[in-house]
Amino acid sequence: MIRIRTLLLAVWGMPYLSAHAGLVDQLGVELRLDDNLARAELDRDITSDSTLVVSADTGAGYQVSGSDRLKLSFELSASAFRRYDGLDHVAARVTLTHRHKFGLGAYAPALALAVSASRLIYRDSARTGWQYEAGATLHKRFSPRLDLQAGYGFQLRRSDEAGDRVLPRIAADVFDTSSRHLRLGLNAMLTPRYLLGASYAIHKGDIVSTTLRNLPIFLASDAIAPDEVFGPDRFAYTLTAMTRDLQLSLSRLIGGDASMTLGYQLIDSNAEGGIAYRSNLLRATYLQRF
Repeated sequence: MIRIRTLLLAVWGMPYLSAHAGLVDQLGVELRLDDNLARAELDRDITSDSTLVVSADTGAGYQVSGSDRLKLSFELSASAFRRYDGLDHVAARVTLTHRHKFGLGAYAPALALAVSASRLIYRDSARTGWQYEAGATLHKRFSPRLDLQAGYGFQLRRSDEAGDRVLPRIAADVFDTSSRHLRLGLNAMLTPRYLLGASYAIHKGDIVSTTLRNLPIFLASDAIAPDEVFGPDRFAYTLTAMTRDLQLSLSRLIGGDASMTLGYQLIDSNAEGGIAYRSNLLRATYLQRF
């Protein structure tokens, strides 16, 4: 079981492992607040919760040529939810990135191609499965204080098991989803210690919404299954949607190896059948490099 106490023990233990065995390159601790965790439209279905996330990552890089570099990275994370503990999970992710720089100097643009695979293990076994991602991101620095990014990517998720069918002819694999996205972002250094970040993304593909019985969502859904994580008589629906994602962050450098970031995220989804929802997320993240 993944609980807050376990995560706190991990927080205290990771720096020790890093200092004595060189196992961890970076440790992260994040507190997240989400005002619409179920991604629901109606007030009766909207639920909020807070989450504590602990992560640790490491990796190795190889300089292929003067312009090309490969990096293999590994990340382990654990998430604990205050109210909806069925969403507690651990994740292991491996990522391979190829970065090519078009020219010399700090202002030459660079293209990063990345593929990743993640194993997700949830307390609620219906959500346990694999997640795969692939994407390309173009980076360009315009001044010592400003850089921009533009990226395009895909995401595919497959669960180990499907839920119970509500109706024989309707699929129950609600957590088998796919989507693609286009993202624009910038980082602006306000002072030597403060960094402002902003990004805007458009996602097209599957979303999962959990509600009480809801006929409009039922008719627009590609898959339906019971979802007792959010309570009795709740159902998870897979919908095809256009989602807009706005993120803002302010980071402060602490010493030379740590940072503290406050972030805000707005998720605005519009699905087929006129279904729409909005979520607001707040984050406080501490990162320590070793």
